Amino acid sequence: MKKTLVVLAAMAATGAFAQSTVTLSGSIMYGVSTSVTHLQSLGAWKGDRNTLTFGAVEDLGGGLKVSTSVQARWNSATGIANNGYVNSATGNSYDNLFEQTKLTVDSQYGQVAFGRFTNAIGVAPVHVLEDSAQTTASGQAANGRMSGQFQYMSPNVAGFQVWAFNAKNQSNKYFGGGTGAGYSSAWDLSLANLATNTKTRWQNANATGVNYTNGPIYAQYYEITDLMGLKSTKISGVYDLGFAKLYANQFNQKSNITQVVAPAAAGLGTKGMAAHKATELAVNVPYGAFNFQLGRFTVDKDLDLSKTDGSTKTSKTGWGATYDFSKRTKAVFAASVTEKGSANLNAGTLLTGRNQYIGLAHNF
Repeated sequence: MKKTLVVLAAMAATGAFAQSTVTLSGSIMYGVSTSVTHLQSLGAWKGDRNTLTFGAVEDLGGGLKVSTSVQARWNSATGIANNGYVNSATGNSYDNLFEQTKLTVDSQYGQVAFGRFTNAIGVAPVHVLEDSAQTTASGQAANGRMSGQFQYMSPNVAGFQVWAFNAKNQSNKYFGGGTGAGYSSAWDLSLANLATNTKTRWQNANATGVNYTNGPIYAQYYEITDLMGLKSTKISGVYDLGFAKLYANQFNQKSNITQVVAPAAAGLGTKGMAAHKATELAVNVPYGAFNFQLGRFTVDKDLDLSKTDGSTKTSKTGWGATYDFSKRTKAVFAASVTEKGSANLNAGTLLTGRNQYIGLAHNF
């Protein structure tokens, strides 16, 4: 539940009052994770599910509305800024003031948004276990939030909404072991950058897509050329049966992508992720205060470019449950088993075995 403060700002030119609505909202989660190597850690699942968001919106009349928001994320076990995010200006972990910042203008012609925010890919409700990272490969969600974004979303016409976004490569710059936009800093095709240990994505990212909503149906299709020039497509569908919600997604990476292994002069060569199709099927079943989830993720070939024996033809089975104590507080559990995982992919470190999370979450 959002707590809303109404702020009255005087308009100097007319002496009249315009109404601006300010909101404060957020979430905090605390629990224990057990990795496939049996190491335990405390905090939120997926590491970044503690948020504090300040928002403001002003209705200018005539269908025109301006809104802004900033969001901080932190580790609930330590209180520090989440170390998975790197300041785009400095390249250093922990020192970003806000993890997201957004300026939005809504009109009868659609919506435009600027800043660093969860974009149309990231907000699509197509992965029931994405928050706990139990089925969806993180590589599919890598483009869901970038710095220096501009996004346009059209009005909804007969259930259809088209959208497009661009993210500037100059705004996505990282150093050393930092990560950003879902990719480790080593994923860079520029040997010159290796010499300075500065990782700058080599082009702007561009995406176009369409959403469709009609009763129990939600669908999304998009095409993207990401910050490394990799072209991908994805099609997703969700159907709400009432007693269960069904999810289907297929991500299609169109080409191989290589990772320079430094130092290149030592002849260590490259490694990388092969072009592939990744398919996820999942279901969510509500029962009273419970929600039960089950999902299966598979790929059609070896993900590791250096393998052809099926040893990195990764699959993942995830399951989970939540119990609502109230509208704002719930218990959460999620687990998964990864098969034929690899630690050398831009989807992140995947290891064969089981991991799980159990904790408590509160939204306000």
